[in-house]
Amino acid sequence: MVIREHRPATAGLSDAAREREVRQEIENFLNALSSYPDRFARDPYISFEEHLFIVTAENQVSAVGGDRRRSYR
Repeated sequence: MVIREHRPATAGLSDAAREREVRQEIENFLNALSSYPDRFARDPYISFEEHLFIVTAENQVSAVGGDRRRSYR
């Protein structure tokens, strides 16, 4: 009997790239978790899910901007 290791589809990402992606997701979640009380105080109608989406989007924009700056040098 052959036992095959099941690996989820990672859309061609290497293990190192997948690890970076997972670490970034964890960092985004922790940032959102720590900043949510202040955001909720300003906007009590925002859900944590919405706040997490905003934090993630802001981090993606800043990461892309940083990559662009490096590519022009």
